[in-house]
Amino acid sequence: MLRSGLVAIVLIASFGPAAAADDGCEKFAWPLARDRAAFAAADKTTISAGETLAALPAGALVIRLQPGPQASFAMPPERKPRLEQWHGGLVRLPALPKPGIYQITLSDDAWIDVIQNGRYARSVGSTGRSDCPGVRKSVRLDLDASSVVLQVSSVAADTIAMTIAAVN
Repeated sequence: MLRSGLVAIVLIASFGPAAAADDGCEKFAWPLARDRAAFAAADKTTISAGETLAALPAGALVIRLQPGPQASFAMPPERKPRLEQWHGGLVRLPALPKPGIYQITLSDDAWIDVIQNGRYARSVGSTGRSDCPGVRKSVRLDLDASSVVLQVSSVAADTIAMTIAAVN
C-alpha cells in the first residue's frame, strides 16, 4: 500500500510540470517569451483607438477599441468581421527607426491590417495558437522606415494588447 502510494506521488510529480508546459505557449513558430512577459507587465501603455504614438512602445501597448459600427479605419479591413458584436480601431505609428522585418504580436483573437505608404503590408510569416493564455497570434512583416497604421478588427473585447518590435 505504501509502495503504490509512493509510485502515485512520483507519477504525479513527473507529469505535473509537463502538463503545465503543454499549454501551447511553447509551440508557436518562433519564441514569444518576450511578448508574453510584456503582456503580463503592470506598466503597459494604454491608448485609445485613433491615437498617434510618438515612438514605438518599448513594451506592450493596450488599445481601447471602438464598437464595430463606430470603428474608424484608414482603409477597410481586408477581412470582414466574423463576429456579430465586435470592436476595432487603428493606431498610427511614426516612421520606423530602420527598414526590416517587424513582429506584431496580439493578445487576443483579431484581424490585423498593417498599412504603410497607402497599401496593405504583406506578411512574411505568421503563427497563432488558441491554447496559449494571453497570446493569440504573431505576424512578421517586411516594412520600410516610413510611418505605419495598425488596424485591428473582429475583436470580441473592447481592448487588445499588442507588441511591435524589429526582429533581430
